[in-house]
Amino acid sequence: MHKPWPTEFPVPKFSYNTEVALQNGHENYLRDGSLLCKEKFFPVVKSNILECLAEVMFSYTPYPNDAQRCEVVEALIKRHPCLKEPGSFNGLYGWQQSLKYKIGNYRSKLRTHGIPELLVNSLQHKSPGDKKPAKNVKKPRKSEVNYLPPLPAGETEDSLESVRQELISEAKKKNNGRVINEMMSRTFSFRRQEIVGKAPGVADLLERWPALFEPSQINEEFRRINGISLEPTFMSQLDKRTPKMLSLFNSKGGAVGQRIKSQMLELIQDPSASEEKRREVILRCLTEYMGESQEQLISEHHSCDETEVSAELSDCIMKVYMCHQPNAIGIVIEGHPVVRGLNNLSQACCLLLGLTYCLDMKYPPKLQHTFETYQRLFVGIDPMRPKPSSKYTSLLNKLS
Repeated sequence: MHKPWPTEFPVPKFSYNTEVALQNGHENYLRDGSLLCKEKFFPVVKSNILECLAEVMFSYTPYPNDAQRCEVVEALIKRHPCLKEPGSFNGLYGWQQSLKYKIGNYRSKLRTHGIPELLVNSLQHKSPGDKKPAKNVKKPRKSEVNYLPPLPAGETEDSLESVRQELISEAKKKNNGRVINEMMSRTFSFRRQEIVGKAPGVADLLERWPALFEPSQINEEFRRINGISLEPTFMSQLDKRTPKMLSLFNSKGGAVGQRIKSQMLELIQDPSASEEKRREVILRCLTEYMGESQEQLISEHHSCDETEVSAELSDCIMKVYMCHQPNAIGIVIEGHPVVRGLNNLSQACCLLLGLTYCLDMKYPPKLQHTFETYQRLFVGIDPMRPKPSSKYTSLLNKLS
């Protein structure tokens, strides 16, 4: 299991010889500004430093992005300024490039140990059309902490397949949440290897893992992947941001401002509106404010005939549907209703975010900024890393 990327990267202790060289180099740097890279033994020192850094980075993620590598190098140079290399930006660029190659070599070395997150990208595990090292690389794209963990000690694919089959029977029983949760936790790594490695369709997953689409298990799976309680975090941050968002949305001009104000009219006229209604209005307005259309996120229907809803949304990749007679809210993915009977729109949006992680799905292209805000602002996953979009940055600056 990996750990969340730290706010401040902890520079490790290196080998005894390297630490001695760094101590002497630091004294020389303070005395006359001399750099360690000019010493004959520097290549050996650098190799040890890169190896240690790669090992620590791997405990957080096997695939660090540019921003993360930059943070590591900045922390290293801040701790040991004598390691700057002349001829590169602030003495950092050379280290960044060396670290990029080192972490790649480190992955190659560890791949021989059968680590699933690395093995899934080996050439022998790729489809015939993808047999190129840099093609279709499967790695965390939304800052997942436990993206593809190994099977538990003592378990095999056959033993966990037996648990999966038992789980289907258990999911049909009532008041069986504790047993289901234990079995879902036990099969987590097995399920992730299937979802990430084989990328099955939603119809297949509904058949093989029906419990995964229960709201409680969407929350649990999200926690297994990210270590975060999904719904409590999402709702508390949404409520915390509501007053400033209302003020910000109310000041928006132009055609977007008109659409937003029409949504907010009910709240303005009724200050005692329910908490659920306030959340719904904020989420609808947020999508419009981010330059996207709420019709891409929400499909509204007068009747709640599931056959009609399914037929109308058969081409939808992912969407929330809302029926008004009777009131019913659910989620459709790849044309299949996967979650039904939700309480309100805010819960549906929150669980839809959770499902993008559970099913290893990309955000909808026409809702990228909306889902980015859900992820960064409401759930707090990688709030500023990698570099956020300009629209999200602008929103955050105005809210701050």
